[in-house]
Amino acid sequence: MNTLVTTKKLRKSYGHGDNKVEVLHDIDLTIQEGEFLALAGPSGSGKSTLLTLIGGLNRPDSGDLIIDGIDLYRLPGEQRADFRREYIGFVFQQFHLMPYLTALENVMLPLAVTAVPAREQRRRAQELLEQMGLSGRERHLPGQLSGGEQERVAIARALINKPALILADEPTGALDSQTGEQIMDLFGQLNRSGMTIVMVTHNPDHLNHASRIIHMKDGRLR
Repeated sequence: MNTLVTTKKLRKSYGHGDNKVEVLHDIDLTIQEGEFLALAGPSGSGKSTLLTLIGGLNRPDSGDLIIDGIDLYRLPGEQRADFRREYIGFVFQQFHLMPYLTALENVMLPLAVTAVPAREQRRRAQELLEQMGLSGRERHLPGQLSGGEQERVAIARALINKPALILADEPTGALDSQTGEQIMDLFGQLNRSGMTIVMVTHNPDHLNHASRIIHMKDGRLR
């Protein structure tokens, strides 16, 4: 199994002077291809901040983050954005779907700035929605979908670029327990198909789906 992600002495703080708060302390972590890694811990432990650093959304104060041999934060901003779009799919608690776009259009959105032909964009999006069990819902707006359906659209959108890594931040936090379990089963299926997943969760029931669990407290791995 190959190493996909390596972090070396990652540190992150917010604020300045007397208001400075250290959020992450010297995080050393390796993530293997095909892992389903869960980051668990209380609120304020640094889980989501670590996820944003891995995703290239939030620059660390110091340290290195290497994905597939590439030191992410040594890339210029535009190249880092291109890398993020190619390598990483994001799934958020609040879905972040565009309310004026259909389910199909939301899934296609990450391909809008690529050279993928429009017909291929549509084919990929249609296929992913079918995989998510959303056949017949392609033309529905997010407001016409249930919470679980919206989350499936968000997952399909995260997969449309065929990323090497899925980052999920509390992906079931806005869902009822039954729908949340269905979404976790879906993540399990994606992982068994070879997808590498890193998920932040505060729900102990969902840790059973992960192949490895790392607990965080006060910005440190436990």
